[in-house]
Amino acid sequence: MGVRALEDIRNQVRSAKSRRYIDEAIAAYSGGAYRSALIAIWIAVAADLIEKLRFLADEGDANAKAHRDKLDAAIKDNKINELQKFERELLTKAHQDLQLIGSHERDQLLRLYEDRHLCAHPAFIPDSDDLFNPTAESVRAHLRAAVDAVLSHQAVTGRKALERFGRDIASASFPRDDSRLADHLRASYMDHGTPQLRANLIKVVCKETFNQEKDSTWRWNHTRTARELQKIAPGEFEEHARSVLERKQNELDDEGLIALVAGLCYVPGVWELLHAGTRARIEELLKNVPANQLVIVHQLYNGALPAAPVDRMLLDRLSEAIPLVSRQMHFAQLTPFLGDVPDRRLIPPLIELVADASSYEGGEAVLKWVNALSPSLTEDDLQQLLTVAASNNQISGSVLGTRQLEVLRHIGPQGEQATAAWAKWDMRWTQDAEPTASNL
Repeated sequence: MGVRALEDIRNQVRSAKSRRYIDEAIAAYSGGAYRSALIAIWIAVAADLIEKLRFLADEGDANAKAHRDKLDAAIKDNKINELQKFERELLTKAHQDLQLIGSHERDQLLRLYEDRHLCAHPAFIPDSDDLFNPTAESVRAHLRAAVDAVLSHQAVTGRKALERFGRDIASASFPRDDSRLADHLRASYMDHGTPQLRANLIKVVCKETFNQEKDSTWRWNHTRTARELQKIAPGEFEEHARSVLERKQNELDDEGLIALVAGLCYVPGVWELLHAGTRARIEELLKNVPANQLVIVHQLYNGALPAAPVDRMLLDRLSEAIPLVSRQMHFAQLTPFLGDVPDRRLIPPLIELVADASSYEGGEAVLKWVNALSPSLTEDDLQQLLTVAASNNQISGSVLGTRQLEVLRHIGPQGEQATAAWAKWDMRWTQDAEPTASNL
C-alpha cells in the first residue's frame, strides 16, 4: 500500500479526534515503528467508540447512558481496575448493547486488541528471544479494519436507525421515485452505516415484504427498497436476503408464496436464492391460481413486472388477465390501473395477442391494454402492431377494433415512421369495404 492509499484511508475517518490518533499511527508506520503504529490504531478505535457512546448517551440511549455514567464514575475516582475492565469489555458493549458493530467487525477488532497487548507488553515470540513485532502487512490490515468497522461511521446504532427507517417508510415524504429512493438510502443508511446496520436493514426490509398484516402499499415500498438495496450493495444484499429466505421459504403457504412473487421476486437474483422446491411450487401456483388474484388482488401487472423468470409466468397468463379488466374499463381508467410506468415486457405478447385475436371483443380488449401502454410504445412497436392488425379481420374488420386504433392514432407515437405506418393502414380502406353493422 502506497502513501496515497494510506491518505485515502485516513480521509475516511469521520472524527477529528480519531483522525489525530490515526495520523500518529500512519507516522509510526511510515517510520517502521510497527508496534507503536498498532497501539495507536487501537487507541483510535477505543477513543472513537467512547466518543460515540457519549454522543448516544446525550441523545437519550439508555444503554449508552448507563455505560457512560459507569465510565465517568471510574474516571472520577481513578479506579484503574474498573477502567481496565471497561476497556476489555468495550467491544462487547459496542456489539451487544449499542449495536455499533457487527459480530464480524467485533472479531476483527478483537484481533487488533490482542495484538495491541502483545505490542504494549514485553511479549516474546515462542522459541525466540525477540519481542513480538507486527509486520507491515498486519498493521495495514488492522488499519483498514479499524476504519471500515468503526472510524468511518457516524454514531447511529442499528436499533435507532431501523426505528427511523420504520418512520420513514410510513411517511408521506418517503420517495416515490426509485432514483430518489436510492439517494435517500445511500445518504441516510448505507454510505456511512456500519456493516451491522446495513445487514439489519436488508434483513428487516426483506422480512417486511412478507408481512401480510400490512397493506399492499407498505409491502410494495419495502419491495422497492429491497430492489434499490440490491443495486447499492449486491454482495451484502445476496448474503442477508439468503439468510432470510433460508429460514422463511420452507414455511410458506400459498399466500406466502404469492407474497414472495409480489415482493422479493421483483429483485434480480432472488429467484436463484430459492430452493428448487420453492421454485417448483411458485411455477405450479402461477399456472393454477385464478387470474383475478394475479391481476386485481395482487396487481402483478401494475407497473414493472417481477424479475425473470417470474415475468414469463405472468406473461403466459396475459390472455386470461386482459378480459378481467378491459371489458369493465375505458383505456383512461386502465392506464392508472396498469401504473404510471407500465412494463415494456408486456408489449411483444400484446402484439402477439392482437395477431391471434379470435373475436371482435377479444381484439378490442387487447387494444385497450395497448392504448393504456401507449406512452411506452416505440414507432417500431406501432408498425408491427398495425401490420398484424391489418392481417386479422377480427381487428381490421371490426368497428370495435378500429375505434381503439383511432384512439391509439392520437395518443401513440407521432414520428415519421409512425406517420408512414398510419398511411399504410389508411391505404387499405381504398381496397377494403368499410366495417358493417354485422361487425359490431
